[in-house]
Amino acid sequence: MPGLSIEVDPNVGSANYTTLIYLPDTSVDPSAPGPRLPNAWQQYDASAAGSRWYAAGATGSLINCTLASPCSFDELKAALPDAVITLSLGFRMDTPFIGAIDGLQVNNTVYDFGPLGARKLAVAP
Repeated sequence: MPGLSIEVDPNVGSANYTTLIYLPDTSVDPSAPGPRLPNAWQQYDASAAGSRWYAAGATGSLINCTLASPCSFDELKAALPDAVITLSLGFRMDTPFIGAIDGLQVNNTVYDFGPLGARKLAVAP
């Protein structure tokens, strides 16, 4: 499954850059569907209970939220209360992936991804 990456200024310690990474393959219900079904649309909620995240580099070690020991989104937010999204939000794939990503909601905005790129679909209530 593709993961979600957010580049941030963590504003913790001396670090001024890190990537926060959502791990859909190790997240559990309700963050990730259970069971996962092939060839079916499924919904993931990266901020829900059961989510698994880590901070790359020195920031992860500083806040004890690493790939080897991921934390929940709530724990990540509590450890980085002053973090600011600085550059981008994107998807990452460490293995081949055949599929699609649709309906990404960030705060109150929903995005659709297609052959011509991303487009804003709607503002959620």
